[in-house]
Amino acid sequence: MKHFMFAMDTCFTNSIVGVYPYEIRCAMLAELGYDGIYVSLSPKELQNASQMAVTKKQYGIEVIAAYGGLDIAAEKSAPKVQQVAKLFDQLPGGCDLELSLSCSDNSIGRSSSDGDSKARETLEALLSIAEHQRANVCLYPHFGAWLERIEDGVRLCRKMNHPRLKVVFCGFHWYAVDGKDIAGRIDEASPYLHSVNMCGTRKGGNIAGCTIEPLDCGEMDNFALLSLLNRSGYTGRIGFQGYSIGGDVYAYLRRSLLAFRDMEVRLERHPNWGELVHVGRSS
Repeated sequence: MKHFMFAMDTCFTNSIVGVYPYEIRCAMLAELGYDGIYVSLSPKELQNASQMAVTKKQYGIEVIAAYGGLDIAAEKSAPKVQQVAKLFDQLPGGCDLELSLSCSDNSIGRSSSDGDSKARETLEALLSIAEHQRANVCLYPHFGAWLERIEDGVRLCRKMNHPRLKVVFCGFHWYAVDGKDIAGRIDEASPYLHSVNMCGTRKGGNIAGCTIEPLDCGEMDNFALLSLLNRSGYTGRIGFQGYSIGGDVYAYLRRSLLAFRDMEVRLERHPNWGELVHVGRSS
C-alpha cells in the first residue's frame, strides 16, 4: 500500500546558512512528490497561518500537523501553556498538534506514572481545542523528556480514553532511548497510533548519542519497521525526520522519498521479507 508521506519542517533549518521560507519549503516538497508538510508550533511559524490555510490549493500538499512542547509541572496560567493553546487554535482546521511533554518537577522521573495526573490536566484544555478544530492531540515521545517512550503515551491514552488523544511512533527517539522490542511497542500502540516518523540513524552521533540521516543510511532497518507497521494494520501517515542533517535539503529529501517508495513496492511484492527473527548480539 502507498502511505501518505510528509516531511517535518526541521529538514529546512540549516545552522550554517539559515531557514528556508515557508513557500519554498512547500514548493520543494510538492515538486518532489511529498503529500504534506509538518510545521513547528511557534509564534514565528504561525505568521504563516494564512498561507497554511491555502497550502493545499496553492501547492497540492497538506499541512498535517504542528509540533510543540509543554512542561506538565507548569501552571495552566503559565505563558507557554497559554501560548501553545492559542497557537493550536490558530492552525487550519484538521491540523493536528503533536506534543512532547517534559517535567520540571525533579520528584517525577522520566516515564513515571506519578506525572500522569499533571499531564492529564495539561491535555484537557488542548483536547477541547482539538474537538473544535476537528483535529487530534498526538503524544510525541522524545528522548530526555518526561514522555520519553511510546509506552508513556499509550498509558495516558488508556487512562484518558479520549477519541482525540493519539500517539506518535518516532523511529529516532525509540532507537535513541533503548531500541528494544519494536514489534511489541507498535502492537501496544496500534489502537492509538496516528502518526509515524522515520529517519536513518546510527549510534555515535551528537543528538541523544545518535545521528539523524536520510532514510537510506544508518543502522536502523526502516524496511523492517515499515513491514511491522503494515502487519499491525497501520494505514496512516508516515513522515521523514530530517532534524540537523544540513547540506542540500532537496537532494536528501529526494533520496529519502525514493527510498521510502521503494520499500513500499518491495513489501508489496515480497510481504514476508520484513518478517525478521530476533537474535541477540554476540559479544
